[in-house]
Amino acid sequence: MIPQHLITKAEAAFEAALKAAAPDRVMAKALTRLDLPPTRIMALGKAAGPMARACRDAGLMAPGVMVTHDPNQQVDGFEIIIGGHPVPNENSMQGAHKMMEAARALNADDHLLMLVSGGGSALSCLPGEGLTLADKIAINERLLASGLDIHAMNAVRRFCSGIKGGRLARAAQPARVTQWVLSDVPASGDMATDLAAIASGPMAPDPVPESVMLDFLKRAGLMELDAIKSYLAAVEAHPENKPCRLGDAVFDRVATEILASNEICREAATQSLGGNTCALPELSGEAATMGRQLAEIIDQSQSPIQAATGGETVVTFASSAASGKGGRSQELALAFLMAMTENNTSSSRDWVLLAAGTDGRDGPTDAAGALVHSGMAVDRQQGLEALKAHDSYPYLDQLGALIKMPPTGTNLADIAILCSA
Repeated sequence: MIPQHLITKAEAAFEAALKAAAPDRVMAKALTRLDLPPTRIMALGKAAGPMARACRDAGLMAPGVMVTHDPNQQVDGFEIIIGGHPVPNENSMQGAHKMMEAARALNADDHLLMLVSGGGSALSCLPGEGLTLADKIAINERLLASGLDIHAMNAVRRFCSGIKGGRLARAAQPARVTQWVLSDVPASGDMATDLAAIASGPMAPDPVPESVMLDFLKRAGLMELDAIKSYLAAVEAHPENKPCRLGDAVFDRVATEILASNEICREAATQSLGGNTCALPELSGEAATMGRQLAEIIDQSQSPIQAATGGETVVTFASSAASGKGGRSQELALAFLMAMTENNTSSSRDWVLLAAGTDGRDGPTDAAGALVHSGMAVDRQQGLEALKAHDSYPYLDQLGALIKMPPTGTNLADIAILCSA
């Protein structure tokens, strides 16, 4: 039996999560607080278009540069560069160069409004001295397949960049900078750490000690690359090319505010549900492991559940080459479904899990994620084979479980909503 009442509740909660952090909504509020009109605007990331458009709608007509992923995000007055995502391309380099050139042209009388959102790390790619675009792509591919969390991956990206890790702020000095951010990373409790991970922190200090970053390189299998060996030698010879650090004077005239985050999304989802009835773990670690954890919560609970959580999991492949089609939310949902059918929970109570990306895209697919429920007719052998091959998309598509929607114009990590009778 299809638990339509639970499906409706989960879908409404996800819609509330997206609405609460919509770029046009949060930007409209922020613009009422802007005390000085900008002389230059830069917008970087998946939400660059909506953020830039909000500025134009408010009558801010300063020259603008926009680096994003969607060619449909055209905004009058902005020079747009369509970068590559999740793998950087030549346009990503062009976008980074444009922003660095614009920053270097500023003086002490200028005010730069910097708009940053998730996805900016790949969209603006400026290889560090001696590295090539091919090197950066190879590094990024290994990182995506490494199983490292987002903070670790971005520590490596910052170190190997010519724009990230506060280097854009260095180029913009002595201008005044107002930076508004839509955060796509899980909150760590440390704002400096969070800002450094969003688009790899072009306007933020790098809080990760170099010794820790070197350990990340080793864990990702990057120390064996000749390009990395040469780059490490080059930055030791020219330490001024390293990321900016906490306390660096380049940040004295940079004021930053996080306008929207995954926390705001999950709070809105929780309110839509009527409040969490149990505490769910934050989405992190391996997607499949997370899916099984959520299934255990239902299996062990004697009471109905309605709860939301958020964050960002990872999918680790056996090798650097991906095998299968899907994304982390789809893999989480499939692992949850397999665990629920194994426990036979579906025969005794109704349940629904919705897991999706707030940007409307999960991995390199046209789905935002998936919604699975207790009324599905599951072929466990086929499902387990799909899970093992990281091939969740075709199986979930066969079940009618995929969530397909237009891009949302934002990128605030993932949301999972769990409901049971």
